[in-house]
Amino acid sequence: MAASAPKKTAAVRKPKSATDRQFVTALARGMSVLRCFDALHTQLGTTEIAHMTKLPQPTVWRLCYTLQQLGYLVQAPDSDKLRIGMSVLGLGQYALNSTDIGEMILPEMMQLAKQTGAAVSLGIVDQDDILIVKRAQGDGHLLFNLSVGSRLPIATTSAGWAYLAGLPSRTREETLQKLRYQAGNRWTALRTAVEAAATNMETNGFVFNEGFYHPDVNAVAAASFDKQGKPQYVVSCGGPNLKPKLLREEIGPRIGRLARKITVALAGRPN
Repeated sequence: MAASAPKKTAAVRKPKSATDRQFVTALARGMSVLRCFDALHTQLGTTEIAHMTKLPQPTVWRLCYTLQQLGYLVQAPDSDKLRIGMSVLGLGQYALNSTDIGEMILPEMMQLAKQTGAAVSLGIVDQDDILIVKRAQGDGHLLFNLSVGSRLPIATTSAGWAYLAGLPSRTREETLQKLRYQAGNRWTALRTAVEAAATNMETNGFVFNEGFYHPDVNAVAAASFDKQGKPQYVVSCGGPNLKPKLLREEIGPRIGRLARKITVALAGRPN
């Protein structure tokens, strides 16, 4: 039976400066509430939301009330919990439809998933997570119930490592420090693994994650870059039955080529 992904948090990201007058804290808090909901957390109570966002319960009540009035949250049927409303779904559908990147590589993702029995995902960075925007699943064993809309922690997953590897070394270190909470007691091992991933990305065009996110899961991933050289998308492939040699010699290079294909497509887009 497939397991659920580790429980996430959706803490409000602090502005770079406490005196940043352009940063609207109330808006950031409202967005942090919405980010609590995903494919694995479709219905949540205010107590759960308060725990995930680290916000006071009265603040969460007010935010949820406001979001309900705007249609972004609605009461779940036969429950005192909340779920995402159609207003959010409409915005999300528009965002997904506004890009052809996912559709461009989906056939190749499906082909790779079918051939390997593994899961192939296209993700983007959203706060401290990788948000899955396209996914192809082979017929192999599933360890986690992940789908479009699911989130993966940046610090411990192959997709996250691909993103980190694509950052300049100083930015990568700063980002890792912010994500230290995701590593738990494996902080020293994580820093070593991410630096190794950055070297592999530069040398081989992809990163390799052997059992760091979960002891039974091996995965590879690669980042795609926008015109400014910033990692924009990550493509990953992983599963519980994938041999390291297969990942390094066959799947990894294919994931790297998919990522480069996206980079070329992004370079050809108008500003």
